[in-house]
Amino acid sequence: MLAAFIISSPVFSASKKKKKNKEPEPEKIETSAETQTEIDDTSYSIKLPTGKNQRDYFAKVNPDVLNGVQNGSPESIREAMALMRQKGSEYEECEKVLAVVSAEIMKLVWPSEKITWDIPVVSDENPYTGAISSVKQGVFDSSTGNVDFLTILLPALVIVNRASDNSIYEPCENALTSALALQPDSVLANYLMAMLCERQGNFAKAENNLAAAYAGSPKTTEINLAYSRILRANGKLTDASKILNTVDNSSNDLAVLKQNAYISFDAGDYDAAELYVARVIQQTPNDLEFLLFRAKILVEKKDYIHAVSLLDVYARQDSNSIDYLVLRARVQLDWSKNTAAASETVEKALQMYPDNVDALMFAARISSETDSPVAGKYADELAARVLEKKPGNQEAMTYALDGLIHRENWQEAYKASKNLISLGNVSSTVVDKYVTVCIKLGKYNEAYEFAKARYDANPSDEVLLEAYILAYSKVGNRDAVIKYIDSMMNSSSSKVKSYLYYRRSFLQLTEEKSLADLRSSLIANPRNSDALFRLYELYYAKKDYRKAQYYLRQVVAINPNDSSIKKLNEALTKLIQ
Repeated sequence: MLAAFIISSPVFSASKKKKKNKEPEPEKIETSAETQTEIDDTSYSIKLPTGKNQRDYFAKVNPDVLNGVQNGSPESIREAMALMRQKGSEYEECEKVLAVVSAEIMKLVWPSEKITWDIPVVSDENPYTGAISSVKQGVFDSSTGNVDFLTILLPALVIVNRASDNSIYEPCENALTSALALQPDSVLANYLMAMLCERQGNFAKAENNLAAAYAGSPKTTEINLAYSRILRANGKLTDASKILNTVDNSSNDLAVLKQNAYISFDAGDYDAAELYVARVIQQTPNDLEFLLFRAKILVEKKDYIHAVSLLDVYARQDSNSIDYLVLRARVQLDWSKNTAAASETVEKALQMYPDNVDALMFAARISSETDSPVAGKYADELAARVLEKKPGNQEAMTYALDGLIHRENWQEAYKASKNLISLGNVSSTVVDKYVTVCIKLGKYNEAYEFAKARYDANPSDEVLLEAYILAYSKVGNRDAVIKYIDSMMNSSSSKVKSYLYYRRSFLQLTEEKSLADLRSSLIANPRNSDALFRLYELYYAKKDYRKAQYYLRQVVAINPNDSSIKKLNEALTKLIQ
């Protein structure tokens, strides 16, 4: 029978049922090792340790056994239980509690591991098993007293219960921080902290804690899977694959196959990803998640016909999944070229999941390509919501820049383009947009110097050449610029030659020569929408509206998703009528 101790502050009071109204404190009873007092079968109080290193409740437990349980790895728990069995005499009540707690840790945290000891029956409730009972209900038990390592740590096991909500984050973080201060090398505490960080989206900190857990228990399946998952989230795909494939039976384990599929997909190896997915579906034919994942892989491989078939099968089971809606919208935009349908689908997704990053990102993409709002927001506004959740995401920053340019918010566009460049994004498209924005703000020298530096570094890039020509035409002597353009005509591709004629048309002194250059531009590339739009502008200025519409309609045909061009055409049609 568990001995009672002198009650002092802090006092833990456990009962089989917690009552809302505060009950009278139990009478203080003094006992000694030689004397025991009968304890009420529904409630009892024990003095638990208040000092940092006190072990009053587990005083009769071998310190090596207790340390093994507190380390919490499957190996250390099994070793601790094996050591406790060597005692040879009947377990003390505190030892039974430790055996039960150890078994519960294995079941909750390390379900792939075997329990190699007999689980005794604990006659009375206590703060340790009480905390675990709360964990199973998704509740953080704050009544344990926090007076030794296990009373601090055990309530935080609730983080592995997916039924728990984010209200447990703060108390779990406080508990695990305290536990790690007491025992920094505890595999269990590090693993639980990593799980908390993952749920909070703090993958960098999660990686640090998992590295510590992995160092202490490199063969534990749950740790390997979690560590691989976090490494993947942090973009360390090679390391993720290496860690993952140290799992025993990794070639057939379903969780490992799934993780390998995700890693291969992120690495752009879609053939390998599809093979892993096929092996998963072979084992679990009704796995809707991987049915949809296979469709996603096929979309990346541009095998739209088979992807649509899988999407149709999936939709019969769940047509409201956020992943399904985003993927369906992508197929509608990229394959069917049905911008209206894609916008409608992603708007439905945002109605149901207003904060979903993938839906927001895709909506920003549609808006940036169409120069029109999606779900009432423009690309820069949608991208801003993504950046709140994922600061520094360059794809979102690029969409934001597009939206700012479309809305002619040149000052903010300048800041956005500078931010992208400061992050090392000097792709040709970003350079081109930066040069355009600088010119709109009258920063001609800045545009020229930057464009020239990038073009000199990569003279074969046609987009950089066009950006350089544009900037040079703003700062250079007119005759010198024309001479430079003429010198490149014979050696350039048809596309570049078309751009050169188009750019030269702005430098001509007569309308006749400008028109001639624009016609030459279209001979070199009939789909040069810039040259076509320039012809529209010239004829519109001359009030020759029918010729202006002739060229504008061609621009619409080339850029069917550009809403601003459509509006111009609609206005011109009304004017002609």
